[in-house]
Amino acid sequence: MFFTPRVNVIESDEGFSVEVLGHACVLYVEGPRSVHIDSEYLMGPRGLAIYPSSIKSWDPPHSTDAIDKATRDRIVENIRRAFRFSGFEIAVD
Repeated sequence: MFFTPRVNVIESDEGFSVEVLGHACVLYVEGPRSVHIDSEYLMGPRGLAIYPSSIKSWDPPHSTDAIDKATRDRIVENIRRAFRFSGFEIAVD
């Protein structure tokens, strides 16, 4: 289940949250770890594009933990589900 505790933040009862920090960044938080993901606003039905290639490692203090393909795919799918809850689709480039 998802909820929106404040503007631009979508939280899941599965232990992750997604926050749009501006036109060029999405913050994904999963438990104690977080990662900043490159993004940009788009015109049309897909209002936001995210760039999985920017998902390489968790932010400090977990920056030594590399993010493998399975984890990256899970992060992208969690972000997609969060945006769908809010009525939006994302583009993944």
